[in-house]
Amino acid sequence: MMEFEYAAPVTVSLRMQRGSADLAAEDRSTAQVLITGEDGNDAADRFTVSLEGDTLVVHAPEGAGWNWRRQPKAHVVIRVPLDSALAVKSAAADIRATGRWATAHANVASADAHVEEVSGDAHLKAASGDLTIEKVGGGLRAVSSSGAVRVGDVTGDVTAETASGDISIRRAGASLQAGTASGDLEVGTISRGEARLRTASGDVSVGVAAGTGVWLDLNTASGKTSSDLAMVGELTEGATLELRIRTASGDIDVHRTTGELSTAA
Repeated sequence: MMEFEYAAPVTVSLRMQRGSADLAAEDRSTAQVLITGEDGNDAADRFTVSLEGDTLVVHAPEGAGWNWRRQPKAHVVIRVPLDSALAVKSAAADIRATGRWATAHANVASADAHVEEVSGDAHLKAASGDLTIEKVGGGLRAVSSSGAVRVGDVTGDVTAETASGDISIRRAGASLQAGTASGDLEVGTISRGEARLRTASGDVSVGVAAGTGVWLDLNTASGKTSSDLAMVGELTEGATLELRIRTASGDIDVHRTTGELSTAA
């Protein structure tokens, strides 16, 4: 195990090929790195580990083309001060980040990424993995080619895209753009901004916060549409939410949520 005395937040630059990584941003005055191999023994000698200014570097050997598949698996545990920044790139190593991070950038290929909380903006991208983020204080962009996108509460704007997976968002505090080719799309609560949702072969369910003035534009080619909101033909001054939904072969359900109107900026 390696430990660096550094009481302020750092930027974690993690590069991995195969295995898994657990990262924690917590109330502490050091940055700690533990790397073990498949056999449970220390594997730090295969990584570059250093503290360069306020950047904690944890990099596995790079493999070009298919060579990365020959890299041995490793499990990395990183603990850093609260409100650190996350910058991760992974080929086939699942990423789990707990605690509160200032910002998060994660780019994974055939792996999953799970982030607990980000106070600022978050950008997550996967080629063939699931993306999960529980709380975002800023804006969020989450894109996966063939995986599910699961989002909790977001204060700012949200962009969520996947080609062949479901998208679920518990609460969007501002504008929302979400699309999937072959999956369902579910939004628990939205109350303001412009929301554009589309899916080719999936159902769409959206909850509109109580007290929200909304303009609706709903269209499905071969599915059913149900809504307990008054249909508005044109955008009016009293509407704080503009909701457009398109699906080719799915059902659309728009309903009021029982919670109070969101006051998120």
